[in-house]
Amino acid sequence: MKYVNTNLITLKCVIFLFFGGLGCLFPFLPMHMTAKGLTLDESKTISIVAPCIALLGPAIAGPLADKLAGGSGGGNQRSKTGRYLRVMIAVCLIMSAILYWMLTLVPVIVRSPPNVIFTCDQNGGVVLQERCGTEQTCHAWNPEKRGSLYVSNCRFTCSTDLEFDSDSPTTIFPDQDINGSPEEGLDDNDYNENDLIATDEEEIVKPQVDEVLPHPHLCYTDTEGAVVCEVFTKYSKPIDLRVNLNPSTTPVSENEDEPPAICTYPIGSNFHCRIGEEIHANLSKSANQCRPIVKCNVHEPYRSENMLKVTECGYNNISFWLYLFIRSLADIFPAAAVALIGAAVIIATRETSTGRGDVGKQFACGALGLAIFAPLIGGIDIPLVSLILFSATMIIAALIVLLDWKMPLSPPEWWWHTRCGLLALPMSSIRKYSLETAGLAVVLTLLGVFWSAIDSYFPWRIGDLAGSPLLIGLAITAGALPAVPFLFYAEKIVDYCGHTNILISCFTFYILHYTGLTFIQDPGLLLFCEALEIFTLHMMWITAVLYLRHLVPRRFTVCGQAMPVIAHFCIGRFLGALIGGLAYSGKPDQFENVHKWFAIVAAIVATLYFLIYHLFLKPTYAAPLSLPPRPAPSTVNGTGASSANNGNYTPLRVYHNGRAKKGHFRY
Repeated sequence: MKYVNTNLITLKCVIFLFFGGLGCLFPFLPMHMTAKGLTLDESKTISIVAPCIALLGPAIAGPLADKLAGGSGGGNQRSKTGRYLRVMIAVCLIMSAILYWMLTLVPVIVRSPPNVIFTCDQNGGVVLQERCGTEQTCHAWNPEKRGSLYVSNCRFTCSTDLEFDSDSPTTIFPDQDINGSPEEGLDDNDYNENDLIATDEEEIVKPQVDEVLPHPHLCYTDTEGAVVCEVFTKYSKPIDLRVNLNPSTTPVSENEDEPPAICTYPIGSNFHCRIGEEIHANLSKSANQCRPIVKCNVHEPYRSENMLKVTECGYNNISFWLYLFIRSLADIFPAAAVALIGAAVIIATRETSTGRGDVGKQFACGALGLAIFAPLIGGIDIPLVSLILFSATMIIAALIVLLDWKMPLSPPEWWWHTRCGLLALPMSSIRKYSLETAGLAVVLTLLGVFWSAIDSYFPWRIGDLAGSPLLIGLAITAGALPAVPFLFYAEKIVDYCGHTNILISCFTFYILHYTGLTFIQDPGLLLFCEALEIFTLHMMWITAVLYLRHLVPRRFTVCGQAMPVIAHFCIGRFLGALIGGLAYSGKPDQFENVHKWFAIVAAIVATLYFLIYHLFLKPTYAAPLSLPPRPAPSTVNGTGASSANNGNYTPLRVYHNGRAKKGHFRY
C-alpha cells in the first residue's frame, strides 16, 4: 500500500467543501434571480457585469499573497508556516458566505406592468395599452422610427368584446407554453379554423385564390417600399413586425381629473390585416353585429428587444440595482479563493525536481464535491436551501483552514530544491516564458467564452425544454463524477498527451457540445452534452494549473494561479455571457443560429491552434534532445573560474532538474 500523506487530508476536505459549495449555488443562481422577480434581461445584465467585478479578487489576492510569502525561505515565521495563505483563504470563504447570504435581503420585485394587446383589420392596426405611472400619460412615439413588435397567438375575433390578454413573462421553468397556439384562450367570439367544417350538410365555402388558408395575414410596407405579409398559424413562433407607432389617438376625456384608461397607438407602415369573407360569415353566426378583426398577444412586450420596453412602468427597480451590487461584490471572493486554493495545492503537494506532486488527487476531491452537492440542491428545489448549504460549506472549510496548523503551505522557495540539495534557479528565470504565458492566457480566455456561453444560461435552456431543476444538478454530476478518475491521474495524462494537445482537444469537444445543443430538444439528452465537461472544464483546468506551475517563477506562484482564473472565469465568462445571451433574445430560431456559429468558430479556432502549434511552435521551441550538463556547485554559487580568453565569466545554464526527465514537458 502506498504511503498516504496525512498532512494533505485536511486540504482535501477544504477542496471538497469549497467546490461542493460552489455546486450548491452557482448552477442555481438563475433560479434565485427569477424567484426575486428579475426579468430575463435583468438576469442577463447581472451575469455579464458580475464577472467583470469578480476579476478584482484574483488580481488583488495573487500579488498580495506572493508579497506576504517573502523571499527565499520566507521573510518571517508567518510566511514559513504558511499562515498568511491560510488566513487569506479563510477570509475569502467567510466573505463569500456572508455576501451571498445577503442576497436573501433583496426585496422581491412585484411587477404590475400595463397590459397591452394588438388588433388589426383591413383598414389598419392598433396597439392598445393601459395607462400607468403617476402621470398617466401616453408615450410620444416618433412616427419615423421603426422597431420590433413581437406578436403571438393571433386569431380572428369580433371587435365587440376586447379584453387585455398578453403573454406571461418568461420564467425558467414555465408551467405551460408561453407562446400558446391560436386555439388556446379563445373568446366566445373568436374564430376557430376547425369551424370551416360544414354543419347541417352545408357545403364548405371555398376561399378565394389569394386567401388559400384561413390564417391571419399581417401585412405592412418595409423600409424599401416592399409589401411584407406575415402568416400566423398554430405552429408559428412569435412574429417580429418591424413597424412604427404613431402617438396615441385616444380622445381627451371631458373630466380632466380622470383621463382615459387606455392609450391607443395606431400602427404606421401601411399596416393592415387580410380577412376573408368566409371568416366574416363564420363569425356572424356567433354574433349578430360582428366586425371581424385579428387579435394578437404582444409577446413579452417589455423585453429589451421589444419597442414597447420604453413604456414599461409599475415597479421600483431598486431591487435590481441592489441585487447587482451584492452579487458583483460577492463574486470577488470565490474567484480569489479559486486562485489561492490552486496555489495552496501547488505548494502543499511539494512537487520537486525528483518527483511528481499529487495536484490531480486534490482537485479530484473538488470534482467529487460538485458531483454530490449539485443534484442534491436540484432535487430539493428551494433557493433558500441552496444559500444555506453554500454558507455552511464555506464556513466549515474556513474553520478547517484556520485550525489546521500542520497544513504544508510554506513559501515555494523554502522547499524547492534539486536532488543534490542545492537551491535551483527556476527554469522560468532563465528561459523567459512571458510570450508563452500570454498565449496561454488568450487560449484560456477563448475557452472561457465557449464555456460561459453555455454555463451562464444552461438553467434557462433546461426550462425552455420543460426540464426540472434536478436535471441541472444531474448535468453537473454528468461532467464532474466521471472526471474524478481522470483528475486522479491528471499529471500522468498531461505529461503523456502534452499541455497544448489537451487544450486543442477542448476546442474540438466544444464543436460537439454546441452542435448537440443546436439539435437536442429532449432535456434528458443534454446530460450527454454536459458529460463533455470532463475535458472542456475539469481536464482543461488541471492542465492550466500544471502548465503554469512550470511557466511562472516560484516567487510568483499565486499570481501564476490567479492568471487562469482571471482569463477563464472572469474575462472569458464576461464575454461568453455577453455573446451567449444573444441566443435568448426571443427571436425565432435565435438559439439554434447562435449555437451553430459557436460550433463553427470552435472548429476554426481548433484548426488554427493545431496548425500553429504543430507546424511552427513545436518544431521551433521544442526542448533539446540532449540534456544539458549538470552544473558544479561552484557554478551555482557563482564562484566559477573566469574564462581564460576574455576574462568574463559565462555561467552554465541551469535547467529545472537537468538530470531527470521531469524537466522536459510536452508543452
